[in-house]
Amino acid sequence: MIFLFRHDWNRLAKLCRTQEAPPQNFSRMQSGSVGLVYYKATLNVGIIPQEIYLSIFPLFCFGLTPLLIPWSAIRKIEPANQLFIKRFRLYVSSPKVKLILGNDILESGKKFLASQGFEWI
Repeated sequence: MIFLFRHDWNRLAKLCRTQEAPPQNFSRMQSGSVGLVYYKATLNVGIIPQEIYLSIFPLFCFGLTPLLIPWSAIRKIEPANQLFIKRFRLYVSSPKVKLILGNDILESGKKFLASQGFEWI
């Protein structure tokens, strides 16, 4: 069971693992998905112009290392709304993993994403 929860995160970690400190606009205890796993209020997310920083709240990380995913690895962004929550699905090109993050989290990266050709909000 633990392997299933770690699979997509570990696939991303092979290319995007980091030991860097979280960025200043780091949001703790957010909800979102990495692959098939939904992290309810345990996902930590930071948006900087070139990358997305992801980590899991320390009590629940089970050895999952922080990730720093470059925006250049995102090939497509589309709405993934749930009820009244505005969310977006981000498709990572390699490895092929889907991320689902809330609009409020992605807002700080909006200008950079628009300059890369992503018109999603």
